[in-house]
Amino acid sequence: MRRESRRLLTFGVLLLLTLGLLGLGSRLSIIRPLISAVTLPLSPIARLLTGGTETIAGLSTPEEDPEVLKARNRELEKTVAEMQVEIVRLREIERDYYRLSGLVNYTTQHPDENIVTANVISRDTSSYLRWIIINRGARDGIKVGNPVISDLGLVGRVEKVAANLSWIRLANDPASLINARTQESRAEGIVTGLLQGGLRMDKIPQTQLMDVGDLVLTSGLGGMFPADIVIGQVTNVSKPPAELFQTAEVRPTVDYNNLDIVSVITAFIPVDTSVFDEQIQATPNP
Repeated sequence: MRRESRRLLTFGVLLLLTLGLLGLGSRLSIIRPLISAVTLPLSPIARLLTGGTETIAGLSTPEEDPEVLKARNRELEKTVAEMQVEIVRLREIERDYYRLSGLVNYTTQHPDENIVTANVISRDTSSYLRWIIINRGARDGIKVGNPVISDLGLVGRVEKVAANLSWIRLANDPASLINARTQESRAEGIVTGLLQGGLRMDKIPQTQLMDVGDLVLTSGLGGMFPADIVIGQVTNVSKPPAELFQTAEVRPTVDYNNLDIVSVITAFIPVDTSVFDEQIQATPNP
């Protein structure tokens, strides 16, 4: 520690002497050789200090015009806004792509059905009626009674048709009636819409088993809908012992409030019920 203190003290004295000699050098030409001898070892330090000063001076640049900065900021904000719009557009394209992919898969799996794809252009805002309007109609082969689906399952049924428009009653409308069955337990019943917007499966015989989590599909009976279109999933089962039928709450797979693209099934082969008619005719009267 003492050696280092001595070195620092010596270095300080030499630096002071150098500065003093530099101040006197212009007046005393006799001591110029001495000045050179003293300042020569310190010249690297002087160059380093001088270079650092020049570097700092070079870093300081004149301030830019505030108007130029404001104009550049506006350009950046405009670019960011355009990019945000493009991101939203690409997300919508991606969503439509997946929806259309699901509908294409359905068409591939059901080659016997004719499908017309349409955009939802309006919806009924009433709390009692649940309808949507699409931009396809009679000119596209759509008729009253045609089933309507999305990539997630059953949407509803065509109730009114114009030349270029169709009105669709959604499956969760209180006036909707759909013959259905569960996928695993094969329990049959009728799915109706609720005022709250959900679905309920009624008229299920007490002898049939119902399981929470089972998928509910169209049965195809009655000929209004093709068979095996997904409607929803059982969330609760009510089985009163004194009743003839049990009921089940069904959570729909389709988000009826966010429908953008749907498909209308304009032609399909209904379930053949003639076998039941033959059995009824063959049954002898009591």
